[in-house]
Amino acid sequence: MKQWDRWLGYWRLIRTFRNWPLYFLHRRGFLRQPEVLEFRTRRGYLLPLPSARIGDFHEIFLSHHYLFPAWWRDLRHFHTVIDIGANIGLFSLFAAERFPGAQILAFEPWEENFRYLEKLVRDNRLPVLPFREALSATSGTLSLHLPRSESFSSRATVFPQPPGPSWSSQEDLQIEVPAVTLEEVFRRTKLAVCDLLKMDCEGSEYAILYGTAPELLARIRRMAIEVHPGSAPSENVANLTAYLSALGFFTSTRAATEFTTMLYAWRRPPH
Repeated sequence: MKQWDRWLGYWRLIRTFRNWPLYFLHRRGFLRQPEVLEFRTRRGYLLPLPSARIGDFHEIFLSHHYLFPAWWRDLRHFHTVIDIGANIGLFSLFAAERFPGAQILAFEPWEENFRYLEKLVRDNRLPVLPFREALSATSGTLSLHLPRSESFSSRATVFPQPPGPSWSSQEDLQIEVPAVTLEEVFRRTKLAVCDLLKMDCEGSEYAILYGTAPELLARIRRMAIEVHPGSAPSENVANLTAYLSALGFFTSTRAATEFTTMLYAWRRPPH
């Protein structure tokens, strides 16, 4: 990480949280390995963060993983946000803090994560509607794989063998979860447009986007997608970028991790 990016992240931390020194105390090992770190935002939201998820916290709140820099001038126009792969609710809380007044729809299919998300929303009275569902190309059920022993797993994936650090066949837990389409989400919530579609769904991004009618995708103004490479020819960031570009989206990419890439797409050039 460049020095400028590090200091920018610290500035974002201080701007967002009242008790920001907690982050440094934890990182420097001055706390006795707490299971939960309780952060308080400037708007008064309480975030009980499992310490094992400090990496996700850093990505969302310090690195602004899901905000393309050129969008900053438009933040006041983020009225509707869809959070696909909401996990325990970190990005949903970030969106509530950063986009006051926005309607946020959060989708998380894994029961353990969803309970945490639901409690976070309830305790803070967040403007978030949580749904215990996955998204895919068709409604019904979806098979996911995740490591059996991992609490609050962020690796529930449609891939039987996901890229990057994996887990043994003995550790593999396969679950069936309810699934809906993006079209159904728009219809039942009566959405006219989505100002930001955030996706971190461990490989489901291909089925969701390729399986959604172009007419509906045209109603999405911005997308922030963590792209996970798959084994099919169309399951890579180059193909997905080309597909969205052909539909009229402007795109930009940057490396996220060793195995994933952030893909940003928007309907018009940023001001």
